[in-house]
Amino acid sequence: MSRLEDDISPVERGSPPRRRRGWHVPVMVAAAVVAVVAGGAWAAGIMGGHQRAPATAQAGPVPVPRTLSCPASYAGQAPWVPAQPAGADGRSRLVPPTTPSSALFCAYRGSNTAKGQAGWALSGQRSLAGGLARLAGQLTWQPRRLPGQQIPCTAMGGPQTNYLIGLTYPGGATIWVAATDEPNECVSSSNGEFTSSGIIGPDVSRAFTSSRWPAPRLVSCPGPHQEVGRLGQDEAMVPAGSTSVTICASQARTLTSGYQALVSALNQLPTRPSTRSCSGTPSPAAGYQLLFSYPEGPPVLVSILGGCHPAIDNLDLQADSASSVLPVIQQLLKAK
Repeated sequence: MSRLEDDISPVERGSPPRRRRGWHVPVMVAAAVVAVVAGGAWAAGIMGGHQRAPATAQAGPVPVPRTLSCPASYAGQAPWVPAQPAGADGRSRLVPPTTPSSALFCAYRGSNTAKGQAGWALSGQRSLAGGLARLAGQLTWQPRRLPGQQIPCTAMGGPQTNYLIGLTYPGGATIWVAATDEPNECVSSSNGEFTSSGIIGPDVSRAFTSSRWPAPRLVSCPGPHQEVGRLGQDEAMVPAGSTSVTICASQARTLTSGYQALVSALNQLPTRPSTRSCSGTPSPAAGYQLLFSYPEGPPVLVSILGGCHPAIDNLDLQADSASSVLPVIQQLLKAK
């Protein structure tokens, strides 16, 4: 049995690895469009039923958005949040798919070799001055961490910063999101009710430095800086709503149409929860990585591992055989 992370570009012990977010194997391998429904009913659904009445029909004063403040110290082990979501749906995703009114970033610096993190003092704070919509678009599509799911990671010692992101919304709803930036990139993010396997710490560090949420990276064949993993990939190999696929082979090819047969072939496979490992020896010449992109949020990576069993994995689901998928990929690569 080989862990997929162990088969990929080995970690250079002198420098921290970046973007651990996939099966790190040296193989040529590797949700839905946000439905914006106008009107008060949409806002009520997002904010857990808290809907403001039209100005002409209000029975009382307009709710005043709450002001959040950073806790003086980090009071638990990451991911820890100081309060559960209030007035917002925190169970179905990391943050609601709507732009917050404000975002407060709180930083607590320490080391990942420390025995405990409770008591780390507040080392800095700032409010986001731009990119609130980008923040919402990125965080709302972070993948769910499944119960009992183990995420293999390296064990390099180094500095660790635990972040708290305090989000407020029109009407007074609030959510705290915990994120961590550390060399191994294997600490989950959480809002206290929804825990994600997505690693957002590096983006939070960039936002903390610039006071703006960074623009999404261009999707390219997986490397040390490619973020992958998307909400819904625990239910379908390729969640609905993709707008393109990049096939990583000797010559990468990106298709924006004509690839639905590939999506269908992948989603028809019998699947089971992924162990993020396989038996056998992956063969670079017999594998592919498929990156499915979406209008918002991270892409989905589907790895096809020649010489390995199970042969297909998207980080949350595995399928034993790629025999029905490989001919579709090869046809797409040959098409003009």
